[in-house]
Amino acid sequence: MISNALLIQTIGQAYEDMQTQNQHLLQQLAERDEYNIKLVSESVKMKQAESVLLSDKQALGKQLQQVSTLVDAVKMRIAQSEEQMKVSLAEAVRSIEEDRHLSINLETARWELMDAEKEMKWLKSASTSSDKEYEQIQKEIAEAQTELDSERSTRNKLEEELTELNNKFAEMMAQRGEAAMQRLQDEINEYKSMLKCSVCSDRPKEVVIVKCYHLFCNPCIQRNLEIRHRKCPACGAAFGQNDVRIVKI
Repeated sequence: MISNALLIQTIGQAYEDMQTQNQHLLQQLAERDEYNIKLVSESVKMKQAESVLLSDKQALGKQLQQVSTLVDAVKMRIAQSEEQMKVSLAEAVRSIEEDRHLSINLETARWELMDAEKEMKWLKSASTSSDKEYEQIQKEIAEAQTELDSERSTRNKLEEELTELNNKFAEMMAQRGEAAMQRLQDEINEYKSMLKCSVCSDRPKEVVIVKCYHLFCNPCIQRNLEIRHRKCPACGAAFGQNDVRIVKI
């Protein structure tokens, strides 16, 4: 009895265990079916996603091709821009070089203008000095001409007096003889000496010193100029080559 009870108990326990295992198996099958359903659902979703991704890939491929075309166009534009930049840079360098040369030329022109202004001022000053010297020379010439006219007048008077003396001499020759002739000859020599150079007492007066208007022969004055004794033999006034004028008495 005890053995049967144990057997029944054992069988009952085994049945319960089997029931429990069956429930576990059923649960596992249900879970497996649910998992398979999920897998199928996921597979469908994956295929749909794959289709979408493929479509996106194709769209991206087209976009990539378009982008590649745009990149090539941009690269070409960049190359053209770089070429234009090189040309512009070369023109800028040439322009800078031209500006530098122009600046140098302007600076040179400015210095030349300054030199020209200085030379013009010097020429104006020289012209003013020349005008003053010309006026002084004209004044001296006028004074020399006045002195010359005076000397000519004096000479004319002396010649007239000489003529009168010659007439008197002729008369006295007839009247008084040798004594009167000697006296008249002395007077004639005195008048003649007034027309001769006071330095050499030989040559006639032919130049005038415009500083003092004294007259002498040209060789005596030229000799004084050569030995640098440039003072008037009559009054001692200093004179130069430009102060000597030729006169006709």
